[in-house]
Amino acid sequence: MQKNWQRWGTGVIALGILVALVMRVLGRPLMESGNLLFMVGLVLLVVGAILILARGHLFTGWRHRRRKGMDALPGEKVDVHDVATVKNSPIRVTAGARFSLLSGTGLIVVGIILTLI
Repeated sequence: MQKNWQRWGTGVIALGILVALVMRVLGRPLMESGNLLFMVGLVLLVVGAILILARGHLFTGWRHRRRKGMDALPGEKVDVHDVATVKNSPIRVTAGARFSLLSGTGLIVVGIILTLI
């Protein structure tokens, strides 16, 4: 049984192949459709990487610099152990990130195949 993100990813790859076939019927060279699918795949890979990094707690523990004489901000004092616990938590890959990575990889492979033909 396919999960929802797998179904959508497979559908996007199938749509890419369908677009390439329509472009071929309209007289466009296969290399052009391969380049288009490759670029869309790269964009989807970048989106997937951004979605993974968004859940990475990269900015946990950052502090704002105070000037001399300013009072401490309410949330400025963060315990070091709390920051370490959050930063060392496992990486979570969401369904949207999986969809983007699957679709991007599939479109890149199809784009390379169409470019080589």
